[in-house]
Amino acid sequence: MKSAIKKLASVVLDYHYMIKGSLRGIIYHTPPAHYLEHIAPGKVPIILIPGIFGKWTFLKELGDVLSLEGHPVYIIPDLKYNLFSIPHSASIVDSLVKSVRVSTPSFEKAIIVAHSKGGLIGKYFLNHYNKEGSVIQMISIATPYSGSSMAKFLPLDPIKELDTDSLIIQDLTKHVGINKKITSIIPEYDNHVWAEKGSYLEGAHNVHVTVHGHHRIVFDEGVRAVIIGRIGDITQQYATV
Repeated sequence: MKSAIKKLASVVLDYHYMIKGSLRGIIYHTPPAHYLEHIAPGKVPIILIPGIFGKWTFLKELGDVLSLEGHPVYIIPDLKYNLFSIPHSASIVDSLVKSVRVSTPSFEKAIIVAHSKGGLIGKYFLNHYNKEGSVIQMISIATPYSGSSMAKFLPLDPIKELDTDSLIIQDLTKHVGINKKITSIIPEYDNHVWAEKGSYLEGAHNVHVTVHGHHRIVFDEGVRAVIIGRIGDITQQYATV
């Protein structure tokens, strides 16, 4: 009984964070100027990709932290509420990368930081686009790489794509070679990713954290520290490449 109550409390708290993140989209319309102005030497560019129903603002607190660390931070307004198909969304990410490469020749060795569906978009982009190799890796948070059975109970087209049996999930699962370029951060309990392996991704750098909640994990300070540390490791790894 106590464990059930504790789980219910974590779900309620998680939806508090979901609402908190969603309200950011009403309050903020453009990213802070420091996203592309407060840049320190040696800090790689970061591309933020939110989850379904989430605008870039859902990741604003994380983006602020990374920006103040000295990373140039790029958002993708054209994703809007992230309701497009994964392939189409990945093409939007590709358009942003190509545009930035033209306007900013120094743009290279970028890292995607994505939440939930954003990680599926990022993996599709890494596998089917990114021919110039401008994006070297992705760090995903609570991404349903094997899909989520929860999608069966929500008969909406943007959500059906996340079903464990969907064609796009099956296609992404086949492409295991690209997984070595992905870090998957996995919450201890995820109330949205209903899958046997959760966010575990074979061949990726999997990091388990003791956070409960699909949305709460984005706002956790410990998770932010993990992301910053992982970005540092990746940057060092590619320093001489």
